[in-house]
This record gives sequence, C-alpha cells and structure tokens, in this order.
Amino acid sequence: MNNIRHRVGIKADLNDVYQACFHPEKLQDWWAASASGSPRQGEIIQLEFPGYPNFILLIHELLSDTLVHLKLIEGPDPWHGSELIFEFEETKNQVFVTFTHKTTDTTPPEAFLYFCTKWPLFLVSLKNFLETGQGNPFPNDVRIQHD
Repeated sequence: MNNIRHRVGIKADLNDVYQACFHPEKLQDWWAASASGSPRQGEIIQLEFPGYPNFILLIHELLSDTLVHLKLIEGPDPWHGSELIFEFEETKNQVFVTFTHKTTDTTPPEAFLYFCTKWPLFLVSLKNFLETGQGNPFPNDVRIQHD
C-alpha cells in the first residue's frame, strides 16, 4: 500500500473545515460536480463527475473536528481500494488539514502519479471554498491531462 500525503493551512472555522470534508452539499462546492447521501458515520455518499463512473464512499469514521475517514466502495478502476483520510489541527491562525490517500499495491503507477498531482489542486479548491466561498469543483477544476 502506498500513501499520498499533503498538508494545507486554511483560515476558517475548524468545524466548517471538518464539515466540508464529508457533507455532500459541501463536497460539491470544492470537489465533485454533485454529491448526495447522508453525512453520518456508517452511511454512504455518492459523488458525481460527469463522463466518469460515480464514486460511492462509505463514511468509515468521523471524529468531531479531528478526523474524516472515507473508504471507496465503488468507483473508477484506478481508485479501487482507496481510503481518504482528512485530519485537522487548529492553530492560532489557521486550521491545518493533513490529507492521506491510501492506495493499494494494485494501483497503477500512472494513477498514483495522477493522484499525487491532482490532490493538491483539490485541496487548494477546498481552501479557496472555505476562505472565499468559491472553490473549483469538477468540471471547473484545473485539468492535468486531456483524456
């Protein structure tokens, strides 16, 4: 298993940052074109990226204002077995989000490289959404490949 890790500082309320990482109506403001589902531990959320298979994620664990752990149940082949973990640390001037994308030993090398490059763009979208009210969710995100 290979892990991708990134960290971003966001000048926003800790609970707002936490909520933005698993509430469907917030996920569509910085990541997916649309999202639905129930924002509770043990429940499923669905993310839509038109032109690609939908992502079905299990909210595996929620620790209030501390951790969001999502597991992919269904989605594009390169994502199979993926786990997404958001950890939050509040400091005097910002909330740090440490993001981990756990991949599997069968994740294709080109997909791993894609994830390594693409996640910082979506984390900046999360930051922009929380700091300015305007993120760059799909399809308004920065494209890093053209297929």
